[in-house]
Amino acid sequence: MPVELIHKQSDHLQKKLTSERRVLLGNSDELSSKVEAKVSAWKDGAERALKVGNPFSDDQANLKIWMNNQDIDGLLKNYISFCQKTKYHVDSSFWHKELLEKKPNDTARSLLLLDWQKKLDKSVSEWYFETLSQMREEFYKQISDWLNFLEELIYSLESLGLEPGMYFDLADVELKSGSMKELKRWAGYLKNDEGAKKVSELLGKVRQIESSTKIEKVLKSVAFKQPVVDINSKEEIVGVVQGKDIERALPSELALLSDPETSVLFDLKYLESRLLSFEMQGITEIDQEKNILVDESVEEVSKLGPMILCVDTSGSMYGTPEHIAKAMALFLSTVARKQSRNCYLINFSTSIVTFDLTGKKGLESLIKFLSSSFHGGTDVAPALRHATELMKNESYENADVLVISDFIMGELPINVIKNIEEQRDRGNKFNSLVIGDCFMYQQSKTQFDLEWVYNPYTSGIQELVNFKKSMSLA
Repeated sequence: MPVELIHKQSDHLQKKLTSERRVLLGNSDELSSKVEAKVSAWKDGAERALKVGNPFSDDQANLKIWMNNQDIDGLLKNYISFCQKTKYHVDSSFWHKELLEKKPNDTARSLLLLDWQKKLDKSVSEWYFETLSQMREEFYKQISDWLNFLEELIYSLESLGLEPGMYFDLADVELKSGSMKELKRWAGYLKNDEGAKKVSELLGKVRQIESSTKIEKVLKSVAFKQPVVDINSKEEIVGVVQGKDIERALPSELALLSDPETSVLFDLKYLESRLLSFEMQGITEIDQEKNILVDESVEEVSKLGPMILCVDTSGSMYGTPEHIAKAMALFLSTVARKQSRNCYLINFSTSIVTFDLTGKKGLESLIKFLSSSFHGGTDVAPALRHATELMKNESYENADVLVISDFIMGELPINVIKNIEEQRDRGNKFNSLVIGDCFMYQQSKTQFDLEWVYNPYTSGIQELVNFKKSMSLA
């Protein structure tokens, strides 16, 4: 088993991929690690495949048997059979003469076994090398196609101003060629179609980060000057003390010096430090700090909530409306991943099919949706009913709902409208993207906070802003 050869081949593959994809792999440690893991998995698979698929395993076992078998005639027949199978030239007459016509000799038998072993080792080595080379080339083509696909997808996403790093998660998704084509197809559509670009620019701003101001008690440090007594400062008289300070001695004490008889008393007081003198001091200021509670305005940023996409997949959406709907699903799910938002897609016609587009498994769900066909009638009520139920879960609070449809449908049931109003009061928003010019203006304006009307024939977009507010002001 050429384990060392497999290890050398895997090391060579890793170095080759790292060198050829320096820019792509250098920009993402995560992707580089996944490529390394794929190469390591290939190495382990190659070891198993060479061990299990060895076509000469029976010949190796057979040779071991004849190593200890003294049947010369049987040994020669098996050796000749092996040479014919592997297309090695064999001098049958020479070996027949050496082994059977002459007196049996251990030297000739050992030489035949040695020749058999050499030919078998060569056959096994050649098979190992050819099989490993084929496996290596197949793996290299597979991983190169995958990396090429990622580069193309990243280029398309970067042109839309989106971070491509999130799509490195595709490393964990087993993509079939058709799935890869679907992703590239719709990413390319977003990139090249002017109408899709305009719509995506608007929908990328479905909800800007909202902020509010609140008053909070904040502990704040305040600096101030603190006056303190300074005994070294002689600024003012504050009392009388006994001492030897002649400079500040009271006039009555100094008067003792005017008479020779009383001057002796002065000297005695001085020696005993009992001269009465003025006590003096000053005031100085030192820097101090203290913590106080103050009222302060604090701006509070609201976290962006999840996205719930309700996409009309009825027969009337076939064609350009379908293209717009699929492109928008790709775009908005990518925006959600970039903003770390949960994303949930409800595919509706007369019934609903749901796809959770959050996390790595969401990519597989997205691919399934992009590969689906549009057919059937139209009924948005089950989708909105499911969306409002979903909003009751903690993970889908403060959600943005976007309904993408041509809105060729009947009126909404009263209970669905009531559910929408209840969830709107809790901070959820309901928006719509109308594709086409045949939509129910009177109904839609009473249900959605924001609405965009896109005419696929002219690539024109009309933005109808905040119906609810405008109605309440009317």
